[in-house]
Amino acid sequence: MKAVKDDELTWIPTCCNGCGGQTGILAGIRDGEVVKIKPNSENPIGVALTWEEFQEQKQRGGRVCLKGVHAPRQWADPERLTRPLLRKGPRGSGQWQTISWEEALALLAERLEQLRREHGPESLLWFCEDHSFIHIQEEFCRAYGTPNFLNHTNICDAGRRAGFLRVLGIERPLAHLSQARVILLLGWNPLEAVKWMYLPAALEQALDQGARLFVADPVRSKTASRGHWLPVRPGTDGALVLALCHILWRDGKYQRDFVQQYTSGWDEFAVYLQDKTPAWAAELTGLEERKIEELAALLAEYAPRVVVDAWCGVSHYSNGMETTRAVACLNALLGTIDRPGGLLWPERFKLTGRPPQPNWPQIASPAVDGRGAAYPFAHKSGSYVAAREAILSGQPYQPRAAVVVFQNLMLSLPNVEKSEAALRRLDFLAVCDVYLSETALLADLVLPGTHFYERYDLTVNWTAFPSLSLRQPVVEPRSGIWPEYEWILELARKLSLSGFDLSYQQYLDWQVKQACGLSLSELASLPGAVFNRGPTRYEKWRERPFPTESGRIQLGCDWQPPGTLPNQDYPFYMVNWKVYQHTHTRSQNNPALLQAYGENPLWIHPETAAALGIGPEDRVRVESEYGWIESGVFLTEGIHPRVVGLAHGFGHWALGSRAKGRGAAVNRLLAGTAEAGSGQAILKECRVRLRKVDK
Repeated sequence: MKAVKDDELTWIPTCCNGCGGQTGILAGIRDGEVVKIKPNSENPIGVALTWEEFQEQKQRGGRVCLKGVHAPRQWADPERLTRPLLRKGPRGSGQWQTISWEEALALLAERLEQLRREHGPESLLWFCEDHSFIHIQEEFCRAYGTPNFLNHTNICDAGRRAGFLRVLGIERPLAHLSQARVILLLGWNPLEAVKWMYLPAALEQALDQGARLFVADPVRSKTASRGHWLPVRPGTDGALVLALCHILWRDGKYQRDFVQQYTSGWDEFAVYLQDKTPAWAAELTGLEERKIEELAALLAEYAPRVVVDAWCGVSHYSNGMETTRAVACLNALLGTIDRPGGLLWPERFKLTGRPPQPNWPQIASPAVDGRGAAYPFAHKSGSYVAAREAILSGQPYQPRAAVVVFQNLMLSLPNVEKSEAALRRLDFLAVCDVYLSETALLADLVLPGTHFYERYDLTVNWTAFPSLSLRQPVVEPRSGIWPEYEWILELARKLSLSGFDLSYQQYLDWQVKQACGLSLSELASLPGAVFNRGPTRYEKWRERPFPTESGRIQLGCDWQPPGTLPNQDYPFYMVNWKVYQHTHTRSQNNPALLQAYGENPLWIHPETAAALGIGPEDRVRVESEYGWIESGVFLTEGIHPRVVGLAHGFGHWALGSRAKGRGAAVNRLLAGTAEAGSGQAILKECRVRLRKVDK
C-alpha cells in the first residue's frame, strides 16, 4: 500500500513494536515527523483471530493500544541515544566518550576478532529481542562460530511453549475466545496484558454472547473482575486443572471418542489422576471443593466450545511447564483442540533464512546454557539465567564477551545482583539500545538503537490463518543512527564472514518469496502492507497427524507444588504482573504513559495491612532471602490475603530522567533460577516479609 495523503498527513502502513504484539498501524507523517498513529484495519492483529471474523470485522476498523498511540513520544524523546559511546571510566561510572559509527564498528570488530582468536568463538554470548531482525543476528552468530545466540522468549513464554509442545506438538495454540461458551483463564489477564489487540474485543464479544468467564489468579485483575474470580494461591493452578481432569475421568464426562482416536497415554494418565481429587486441590489452592466440582460440570456441559488457557502468570514458576502440560491435557479431555471456540492450531507462514546457506564451519561447542542437556525441553531462545550462571561459574566453559541488542538484562532477569556481577565479569560488553539503560551503563561500547518507525522487519502474525505483514521505515533514523541490520552486516564484512554481501532488503525479499511467493516490493504495495491467506481451517487433525512423536496428543504430567512457599520468616507470597500502560522495562521514560501509570505501589489486602499496622499513606520495606525493595502501598480486597504484589518494569536508576527513581524493581527479590525443564526464568515465585518504614 503506497502512502496516502489526507488531513495534511501522509499515512504509511507499518507495524507497531511497542510490545511483542506487532499490531498493524498507519503512521501519520508531516515534514518528516511522526505526528499521529491510527489502526491499520488490513492487519488482522488489530481486528480478529480467524479469517471469517476478520472479513466481517475489519470494516469496523482495527485497534491499537495506549502504548502504540503514544509511541511517537518515545520516537521524539530528546533523551534517546544518538551517537555511539565508548566507556572511559570504571564500569557503571557513566563516563563516556562520543565516537563515530566507523570508530565504533572498527572497535567492535577488533574485539570480536581478538576474542575468537584467543578464546574461541563460543566465548561470545549474543542476547536480543525475540522479534526484531532476529534471523540476521542468528546467522551472524552461526557464521562467527558461537552456539550462544539467545533471545527474549525464555524470559517470556518458553515454559508455556514447552508444556504445550510436549502434549500437542503445537508450540503456541491460540484461544478462540470470541466463540467460546465457557472460558477458564489461569494467570492470564488479556484485558490488560494485551499480547494481540484482537484479544480484548474477542473476550468482550464472548461475554456479550453469554459466555461464562472464570479467572484463576491471586490478583483480581481487570479480566477477573469481568467474570468469576478464583483467588488461587500462587503456583497452585496446576492442582486446580488436574482436579478438573480427575472429575471428568471420575464421572466419564470427557470427550471419549476424541480421546480414544487422537490421544496416547490415556490409561497411564487416568492412573495418575486417581488421587488428584477436588479435596486435594482445595487444600493446595484454597478454593472450595464445591466450586471446583461446579466448574468441571460446566466445562463438560459446553465442551468442546470451551477455552482453558494459561500464560506467563502460570509459566513463570518452578512448576510452570508441568502446569501447562496439565492445561493441554484438560483441553484434550474436553476435545477443544482446533475446534471453533476452543484452542486453535495456527497455520502460519514460515520465514527461512538467507538465500542458499554459505558453508559456515560446523559449531563444535555446546551452548553454554545447557539447552537440550540440563534443560531438555528448552526453547531455541536458550536460557538467559543459565547463561548468566555460566559467566559466574565458568562452567561448562567461560563466556568472555556479550553483545546485547534491545535487552535490559539488569531489570529483566530475576536477581539484579547476580546480573550485575555477571556483566561486570565479562571482558567486553557491547549494548545496542534506544536509551542508556541499566545494562548499557555497564557496557564498554554503546550503540544507539533505532525506533521501530525507522527500520524494516517482517511479522508472521499470530492468527488462525497465514498472515505476513511488513514493518517499513516511515521516517529516516534520527541523527544518522545505523539500523541494526546495517551495522550487523558491516560487522560481518569486517570480520570476513562469508555470506553477508547482500543488502537487508535483498535478504527480506528472499524471505518473503519463500514464505508466500511475493517480492518485498509487492508485499509493500498491498493494502496495509499485509498479505493474508484464508480461510481458517479447523480440525486439521482429521487430515494430518499431530506433530508429536506418536502423531497423537501425548497425555501426561508430573506436576508438583511450587518449590518456594511462605514460611515463618517470610510469610507472604510475592507476585508481579504486567499493566496495560507499559511494556516490560522499556516504556517508563514515555511521559504520556507515565501520566497514565506513573508508579507501581505494592498491593496489600486491607486485613493483612491492618494486622501489620500499615495504612494507605505508609511506605513498606519488602524483604526476601535475596534482596529488598521499598514501596508505597495500595490497599485492596482485589488480592489474596496471603499475597502481596506489584507491577513489573519499574525501579529504574537509568533509562532516562523520567524513568529514574519511579517505583520498585521486583527482580531484586527473586532467587534468579530457571524452570528445570524449559530453562524459563522463574519470575514470579517468591516469598517475602513486610515492615512499615518509619517516617
